[in-house]
Amino acid sequence: MKLKGEYRPLAFPFSMIYLEKCEVRGAYTMAKSENQKVKTLFVAKYFLENSDENHPITAGDIVDYLREECGIEVERRAIYRDIAALRDVFKMDIDGVRGGKYRLLSRQFEFDDLRLLAECVHAAKFISASKAKELVKTISEFCSIYQAEELQKEVFLCDRVKTTRNNILLTVGIIYSAMATKQDGKPHTPQKITFKYLKYALQNKREQVERRKGATYKVSPYKLLINDGNYYLLAFDDRYQEIRRYRVDRMKEVKAIDEPREGAKVFAELDMESYTRRVFSMFGGKQKRVSIRFINQLLDTAIERFGTSPDVFYRQDDEKHFVVTADVEVSDQFFAWVCGFRKRAAIINPPDVVESMKKFLEDIETRYQDDEN
Repeated sequence: MKLKGEYRPLAFPFSMIYLEKCEVRGAYTMAKSENQKVKTLFVAKYFLENSDENHPITAGDIVDYLREECGIEVERRAIYRDIAALRDVFKMDIDGVRGGKYRLLSRQFEFDDLRLLAECVHAAKFISASKAKELVKTISEFCSIYQAEELQKEVFLCDRVKTTRNNILLTVGIIYSAMATKQDGKPHTPQKITFKYLKYALQNKREQVERRKGATYKVSPYKLLINDGNYYLLAFDDRYQEIRRYRVDRMKEVKAIDEPREGAKVFAELDMESYTRRVFSMFGGKQKRVSIRFINQLLDTAIERFGTSPDVFYRQDDEKHFVVTADVEVSDQFFAWVCGFRKRAAIINPPDVVESMKKFLEDIETRYQDDEN
């Protein structure tokens, strides 16, 4: 996102701090003389709300707005002086066009940047639909009312189930506060947190229930990350004395407690890049060095999954196949991922992982055999 001009342009929320009370005629109680003092800001507000490169306005439009909405009587020539001041002093990118019309060509944020932000908000699984609308409405304050209409059109998301919980961002804030090394400008010792962890039950698929019969989890939080649209917490688990992963939208009653964080040495030894790459869909298993044979057409898929870091090795196997060797966490989820390629991919090394894959397939075959067999 780029800023325009030598100075930061006047932003819509900035003008709203001063001018929000003039939305309804008569609600703004400032005396007329005091209104006149901030007239230029009212003009800026009108530009920010009602003009963009596709929607020009006139000095007459501004005169009507000041009279009807803000109780300010003004002549057009005063508006021309205000526009000149907004250009010269505040560096607002106002362009004059034929017919005495003006356009605000650019502002603090490019519209494409705001649209990208809005789409990211809609795409995030951890943000509920109602919260997403609220956040996009906030983002819309940085563009014109016409552009805001475009931003607030919901993006169509394929196969995307969003959380129904509305307090995710509050939970994230509590976790960040607990992990902070400074608070209010003073040193802060990172704290442990406690929470209840949720899961779905067949009895009521709309409401999640507490795991471990409502037992309280106590962990030392270290890192928040996003995977496939979901927020996860990496934390040192007091009970198991290891780094574990937790879905933030499944955590409730999150509280920071007056106990210093543990597990710093274990977390410091964690290579985040390789760790997140080898943990498929956030399901863990025993780490192994594995070689997989793919058809050539799956090279893009393999690179997107394993990356191109020095510890990942690619080689041509024959004219139609290549082999990738990488560290993965071997689990049923990993085997299922390989199965998804059917005959186009196969684990070829090490032998024990190959045998585990065969056993995985045999178990599946057994599950689908007729009862008499």
